[in-house]
This record gives sequence, C-alpha cells and structure tokens, in this order.
Amino acid sequence: MRRSMRCAIFLFPCKAEGGGVKFLSILVVCLFAAFPALADGKYEMNLGSTALNKGEFAAAVEHLNAALESGQLFGEATAVVHISRAQAHYHLEQYQPAVDDLTFAIESGAINDTIVGIALATRASAYRKMGDWARALADFDAAIALGTINAKMYFHRGLTFEADGQRARAIEDYRRAYDMALDNDAFRDKLLELGEAVD
Repeated sequence: MRRSMRCAIFLFPCKAEGGGVKFLSILVVCLFAAFPALADGKYEMNLGSTALNKGEFAAAVEHLNAALESGQLFGEATAVVHISRAQAHYHLEQYQPAVDDLTFAIESGAINDTIVGIALATRASAYRKMGDWARALADFDAAIALGTINAKMYFHRGLTFEADGQRARAIEDYRRAYDMALDNDAFRDKLLELGEAVD
C-alpha cells in the first residue's frame, strides 16, 4: 500500500528575554494519511495532533504516548510523533523531555535534512531555556549549516550569545535578523537597547 503524507507547519511561541515580545520557532509535524497497520496508532497520533493544534498540550502528550506505545508506527512516522510530543513538552516547559524527543528524531535517520534542521533549531531553543548555552549554540550552528536560516533563528541565536556573554556576536545576529525583517520592531528595539544604530 502506498503511504501518502501531508505535512503541516506548526508554530510555537518563545518569549524573548527583556522585551516580553513573543517570537516563533518553527517546527514541522508530519501527519500520515494512510498506514497499512490497524487504526490505533494512527488514531492516537491524529488525536495528539488535534490536541496540539488546540493548545491542549497535556492531552497531546497523552495521545502521542499512546501512539508510540501502539507499536504500529515505524520509521518516519515514529520520528515525527517524537517531534510532535517534543513540541507539546516545550509548551509545558518540560524542556528535558523535549530535548530527548528531538534527539531521538534527529538521530533516527528517518527524516530529511529540512526537518532535521528545524528539529535542531527547536532543540537549541530548549537548551537555551535550560541555560545550556554551549549546546544551544552548537545546535543553532548545525541547523544553519543545513540551511535552516530565517530571521527568528538568528534572533534566538543572538539571545543565546548575549546570555553567554558574547555581546559582539549577539549584535551580529541581531543585525542579521533585523536586515532580514526590517519591519520587525522587536529586532530593531533589541539593537537600540544595545546602543546600535539602525536605519
């Protein structure tokens, strides 16, 4: 049986220190429309995805746990369920379980480089929330090397550099973020806060 796949992009908020402004980290969650296995694993996966969309994060974790425990998901399906569960854990501020799920997905070899890059960036954000600057920076760098590049990525890496005491490198990333999104007042305000001139 041919498996068809539908991918949806979900966004979850990360609050920037100091400004109280919400930023978004991108995480891809793929939903599989057809599996040869019986419905339980897929059914629980879909319930988990629905709960995630509704912001019912504890329920999402419960359903995604059941999907994994069904033994009916394999390969890419298992990896993306771990990514979905990581997103729910992140919202619940359960950063270590989020890291564990993202690490499983990244190391699975079952997802493409685009999704790996997004998972790395998301894990970097979780490490940043945990105060693990070195691991956060390593993951941001790896994600960028895979081509996962956007203004918010640079902004969040800038926050990490700043927290790690690397002010000059933080300013470079804030400048990159601002140059990519000149209409973003939060990026502009961050540069002004650090005494940088903006056009």
